[in-house]
Amino acid sequence: MIEITNLENWTKSFFDQPENQEKAKKACERYDRLMVKNIRKMLQSGEEEININDIAADDPGKRLERVKFESIPAKVDGKKGTVRINLIDQTSEFLTE
Repeated sequence: MIEITNLENWTKSFFDQPENQEKAKKACERYDRLMVKNIRKMLQSGEEEININDIAADDPGKRLERVKFESIPAKVDGKKGTVRINLIDQTSEFLTE
């Protein structure tokens, strides 16, 4: 478990590291491939309108969400929880237990 005093600064330093930049790049590529697969399925099923935001919401196995986010156990300001890192938007949020 890591201890974080300032989540915003920690997020910036997290994405400054080359291995995390590479991880974010791969997450973007996988996310894009899954979106294309889902759009193809929708087109083959005869959908006339495709809303990109609805594709992520209707993802049956939450595959898009698993590709997009990484969770790390952390302690922020004395509270235990999880830091949820959005690899695509390069943001993070703290979720308490």
